[in-house]
Amino acid sequence: MNKIYSVCWNITEKCNEFCEFCYRTIVDDLTLEKNKRIADKLIEYGVEKITFAGGEPLLYSGLFDLAKYIKSQNPNILLSITTNGLLINEQIVTLILENFDWITFDLESTSIEYHKQVGRGEKHLPKTLENLNRFNGKINIKINTVATKQNINDIPFIFNLIQVFNVQRWKIFRYYPITYKAQDNKDYFSITDEELEELKQKILQVTVNTQIQIDFNDYKEFKTTYFSIFPNGTLKDNSGKVTCNILNDSVADCIKSIDLSHHIVRKKVFEKFTNKKQK
Repeated sequence: MNKIYSVCWNITEKCNEFCEFCYRTIVDDLTLEKNKRIADKLIEYGVEKITFAGGEPLLYSGLFDLAKYIKSQNPNILLSITTNGLLINEQIVTLILENFDWITFDLESTSIEYHKQVGRGEKHLPKTLENLNRFNGKINIKINTVATKQNINDIPFIFNLIQVFNVQRWKIFRYYPITYKAQDNKDYFSITDEELEELKQKILQVTVNTQIQIDFNDYKEFKTTYFSIFPNGTLKDNSGKVTCNILNDSVADCIKSIDLSHHIVRKKVFEKFTNKKQK
């Protein structure tokens, strides 16, 4: 049975970084009131977790108002934010801690130069480490890493950076050439099955005694795990074709054309980490 428990909500596709492996498409944001209508449908359906992503979700002006609204309607929903962290200041720290249960940062390398090379900029790495220190022990923390041909040898060393913080999860995504820049740069970034398997073994070796949950996201997980809402309310099937708009259609109808066969596996993994914000 097609059933979702979690949603990746790309609340905006505006971004203040220009990643060369990005696969977002540019569409307009919805108003806060329309996004509240989407939230109501997700709550009524029984969604347990919503991850706000983008683009850069902190560029959506109504983000914290929307998060507060969702929590007011159902305090038990887990809210997560995936951010590059560049806009985070002390005020934003407070708002995130007040409204979210999880925060995810993107960390691609131990090198400032690599982040600059792929469009994240020279400030990305030091800002991420600064933010990890700010949030350490105060909220559940996850790290995302995109594995490409250009950073694959450095990725195991990222563990040395994150193990000193109270990170709960580290997910390594295989570079996926879907659309936009990701498709244009596929020859430069794509890795083979053999390279991915070698990377997995190296990471498992260096993290053998860690308490951090290590996950790997290959092509099949992209196609069968994620239920993603785009900034204009649309959903797409696994071929990238728009199938519905959640403003006009029910959640149950929207998921009929989407293969979510791996979604329950993702739920089981995340059930290990259903605690609220750390105190």
